[in-house]
Amino acid sequence: MNTRLGFHYFEDQDHYQAKDLDVWLQELISLNANWLVLKASTNQAIPEEFITKLVDSGIQPVIHFDFPVNSEVRPEELRVLLTAYAKWGVKYVIFFNRPNTKAAWIGDTWSQGDIISRFLNRYLSFTRLAEQFELTPIFPPLAPGGEYWDISFLKSLLNLVKQRHVRDFDDQFVLAVSAQSFGHTLTYGHGGPGKWKMTLPYSKPELGEEDHIGFNTWSWYSNLVQQILGIRPQMVLFWMGTSNVSKEELDSRLSFETLTKIMEDEPSESLPVLSEDVLACMCAQLGAKSDETIGKTAWFDTQGRPNDPTIATYQKQLQKTHKQSLEIPLATKLADWLYAIDHYLLLPSFEWGIPENLFDQIRSFVRTYRPTMGFSINEASNARKVTVWNEDGAFSEDDIQFLRESGCIVEELILHTLRMTVEQDF
Repeated sequence: MNTRLGFHYFEDQDHYQAKDLDVWLQELISLNANWLVLKASTNQAIPEEFITKLVDSGIQPVIHFDFPVNSEVRPEELRVLLTAYAKWGVKYVIFFNRPNTKAAWIGDTWSQGDIISRFLNRYLSFTRLAEQFELTPIFPPLAPGGEYWDISFLKSLLNLVKQRHVRDFDDQFVLAVSAQSFGHTLTYGHGGPGKWKMTLPYSKPELGEEDHIGFNTWSWYSNLVQQILGIRPQMVLFWMGTSNVSKEELDSRLSFETLTKIMEDEPSESLPVLSEDVLACMCAQLGAKSDETIGKTAWFDTQGRPNDPTIATYQKQLQKTHKQSLEIPLATKLADWLYAIDHYLLLPSFEWGIPENLFDQIRSFVRTYRPTMGFSINEASNARKVTVWNEDGAFSEDDIQFLRESGCIVEELILHTLRMTVEQDF
């Protein structure tokens, strides 16, 4: 079962009405999706009904507060919202987005220096509030490359965490990681720095070498976290299926079918293998109007119609699998209801009596299969399966055919024994 499949919901906050839920909840259920990234406001909650219906359907909302790192929003201003989300069943929350880019900061504050320390202080002030409500913070995704080289940004931040002995980055550390392909093959950069030489920031890899800017960014980040903090982080892949989310470009080579195969770890030479530490894979984007720029990266139009034909194929396959999973236990229960006896051992008897040593002969069979035993062919006809102990022709072909026509599975054990004829004087 694919438990990693998720989506980015609409980039705006205008699709949280009941009518929107009616469209998208059914689509998510039909795809067996388990995750949904929701953009959240800092002053108004996503409606309770929207959240609780997702949770009740087995879909985990990931609440994403995407505001500038150094905005005037204070952690305490989110207390009421975080309280509500936790109460409604939310488990994960993200603060900020691509903090290694200028767009994540206000004005000239980007160039004021000591950006790593400023970001960490700001980040921890929000995550520690979230943890009070047992919400798990997900470290925000970095932009591969970025105005501040993402590998350098993450490395400096992790070293600062280690230096300060920050306990928030422990075995429960979860980070969001870009899964954009940037036009490369899906196996590009797989293996991380252990396989490829660490390239210099903003320089192209040497001929024959590969860097982290592609689908496998997660393996480079994971290696870095393990190297510095000595822990294995859990990861959530963002923008899966896109070539470059900033340019609103899907990777035309990546069908929905291909993405689900990656999530389900189907073996293939052309597909990467995800680590078991990859918790979820968020496909971008669930829906958008076709005339919107972002619509180029949407899997569905606003009416819930798939833009990729392999989505419908995947939905049909899931329906078939679900139907089979229901039919198997149902058939078993139906068989129990239809047949009064599961397995009957039909024993022979003659006018002169029961064959000598019969019970000694059947002892091993009875110990192994524990059938219902008897001498009545009519009683045997009520069983699902009948083993006929046909010793010395006690049962005719007509008897066997009678059992088969009664719907029994018939197994005939034919035995021949030598008997003494006892004559009695009258």
